[in-house]
Amino acid sequence: MNLAFGACTSWVRNRPAVDEYPVFVWKGLYGSSGTGHHDLVNALPPEFESFLRPEDDDDSTRALPQPEDADATAVIANDPAESKPRPIPVIPAPGRAATPPAPPPNSPRAAVPPAVPPPVTPGRTPPGPAKKPPGRKSGKRKRRWLRWVVLALVAYFVSLAALFMLSVNRIDALPPTSSVNTSGKNVLIVGSDSRAGLTAEQQEQLTTGSVEGDRTDAIMLLHIPTFGTPTLVSIPRDSWVPIPGFGNDKINAAYALGGPELLIETVEQVTGLQVTDFVAIGFAGIANTTDALGGVTLCPVQDFNDEFSGLNVVAGCQTMDGPTALAYVRMRYADPRGDLGRVERQQEFVSAVGKKALSPLTWMLPWRSYPTAYAAGESLTVSRGTNIFDITRIGIAMGMLSLGWGTSTTVPTEEGTFDVDGQSALKWDSAQARELFASLE
Repeated sequence: MNLAFGACTSWVRNRPAVDEYPVFVWKGLYGSSGTGHHDLVNALPPEFESFLRPEDDDDSTRALPQPEDADATAVIANDPAESKPRPIPVIPAPGRAATPPAPPPNSPRAAVPPAVPPPVTPGRTPPGPAKKPPGRKSGKRKRRWLRWVVLALVAYFVSLAALFMLSVNRIDALPPTSSVNTSGKNVLIVGSDSRAGLTAEQQEQLTTGSVEGDRTDAIMLLHIPTFGTPTLVSIPRDSWVPIPGFGNDKINAAYALGGPELLIETVEQVTGLQVTDFVAIGFAGIANTTDALGGVTLCPVQDFNDEFSGLNVVAGCQTMDGPTALAYVRMRYADPRGDLGRVERQQEFVSAVGKKALSPLTWMLPWRSYPTAYAAGESLTVSRGTNIFDITRIGIAMGMLSLGWGTSTTVPTEEGTFDVDGQSALKWDSAQARELFASLE
């Protein structure tokens, strides 16, 4: 009896809300009206009547027994949360995960609220779809453009070098054998007074005259060591030296008597250095190269007005064109120092050309770089064994000298000049000259 009473009491306490029963439960358990607690009790089975509806004279069953914890039971009964139906736990089959029960159709959880678009500020365009971050295609495109730029620059400079090398004149200048053997590279650079290739009009414009033959107005020895900075030594053209097979004479006479080979033999004999390369530039080459560079900046120390060279300039730095620069490096009669003063101006001109040639604007502007490369190549005459790498080393060395990274000097000579058969000549200071050339071996 107690067991049946307890089950009935527990069912009453935990019964679901009346509104949540389906229709057949309403009609079966609650009757046709289906309202109120008393209708529920009226619909109970007859075997529970004696427990829930005791007779008035049955005092033994009037008071129902209470659970041990009456206060806790009262709290649970009065708790609205406990009055709601409890979910029935679902025990999953072995090997399967538990599936949570689906919410009732009318449950608030079953209704999914519609998506609300973000507010749009007036006057602004609503945001579109997110852009994709740059991927591999963007990086490949950049690398492709970079490769094309590098290839274009390489092709550009290769074409300049090819134009220059194709324009250079080559001759057999070096003697078959050399009596000396030294380290490093020694380049003999001469400025020829040859008028070859000049028209009568150009000779008049450049004030060169129509003298026949081929002599040297400038003689320089460029020493390029294996390691270290270069040294440029100017040899005055009036230096009185022994010429193999012709006795003593001015050193420029060796060029007129035997050409580059005899001049190289003479230089090797008096300096003790082996000449490895030969470079010559004529009057036309100096003027054309200067004009192709857009002029060079030279700084006369005084006013000059020389009728023999045609030089007419004032003191101070100024940009000189081709004919003026040629007159500046040739002039000697109006200079109190004569040939020594001319040597200094020639070194100044070489430095100015080097600075202008190193300017990025000279080679990055095609309308200037191609004429310069062609004019420079056409004005040069080099020994046949001198290749593009040798010319590059020479150009780098001249550029270093123009920037002050190196030494430019002149062969030491004794004070004054002396006359030999009616002509003025210079005599070297033998001790200092030997010391200078020994430092270059």
